Amino acid sequence: MNKKLIIGISAAVAAVIIGAAAALMTSTTPEKIDLSSTHTTEAPSESQETEAPTETEVATVAEESSAEAGDGEAAAASVTASIKTYSSGEISIEYPEIQGLSDSDLLNQINEKLRLNALSVIQGMGLDEANDSLSVKCQVISVDRRRLTAVYTGLATVQGAAYPTNLFYSNTVDLKDGSDLGLGDFTDAYTMAGYVLSDDVVFSGLTDEQTAAVLEYRKSLTLEDLTNTLNQADFPIQTGVQWPPSFSYETQGSIYFTIPVDHALGDYVTVRFDPSTK
Repeated sequence: MNKKLIIGISAAVAAVIIGAAAALMTSTTPEKIDLSSTHTTEAPSESQETEAPTETEVATVAEESSAEAGDGEAAAASVTASIKTYSSGEISIEYPEIQGLSDSDLLNQINEKLRLNALSVIQGMGLDEANDSLSVKCQVISVDRRRLTAVYTGLATVQGAAYPTNLFYSNTVDLKDGSDLGLGDFTDAYTMAGYVLSDDVVFSGLTDEQTAAVLEYRKSLTLEDLTNTLNQADFPIQTGVQWPPSFSYETQGSIYFTIPVDHALGDYVTVRFDPSTK
C-alpha cells in the first residue's frame, strides 16, 4: 500500500480519537444531587394534637430518622412536654404531660403515670388536702423519644407542725415502654453510699458553710444506713415504703441523688456523681 495513503488514514483516525476526547473533556459536568433533605427534613407526625397546649412548652427533640424509629418503637416526628397543674384547696402540684408519641395507648399510659407519680406525694407525706398545704413546682430536665426526666421541688405545711418541710422528688420514665427508671438504672446503691462517705463527695448547690455542716452531719451516717436509703430510692414506690427517702436523676453524664438530713440543714441535700472523673 502506498505510504502516503497509510499516513493519511492514520492521521484521520487520530483526528477522530482526539476529537472525541476533546468533546468528552469540554462537556458540562452533571450537577450534584442535593441529599441534605434526606437527613434534615422532619418526618410528618402520625398523630396530631387536636389543639395547641395552653401551657408553656418546655422541651422538643426532633426525630432523627424513620430508620431509627423502626422495630416497633413508639415514636413520632417529635416528642414534647408541657406543664399541667393539679389544684385542690391549698394543694397545688405541677406535673408534665407529653405529646407526640405515635402509640396513643402508650401515650395515655405514660401521661397517667406521670400524673399519679407527681400526685402520690400527697399520700406519701400523709397530707390532708382539707387542712394541709403543699406547693410543688415541676421542671422537665430533658425529654426526647427515649425518656423524660422531671424534677419537683416544693414546700409542705402540715397543720399544727412547728415548721414546713422542704420537698424534692424526681421521675424518669422510659418512653419506649412506660417504665420508671431509678438509681439502679444509673449506678448501684452500695457504690453511691461509699461515695457519700468518701473525701471525693460533691454536694450540689451548697455554700462552703452549708457543706461543712453537712459533712459534720455525715459523721452520724453509716455505709449500711446509706445503702439502705438509696436502695429505696425513686419510683415505683416499693412495697412497705410510704415515700422514697431518696430520689435521683441523670443529666449531661452526671448522676444526681438526694439524701435526707435534719430540717436545720434543709431536709435534704443533693449529691452529684460524675462517673467520668472517678
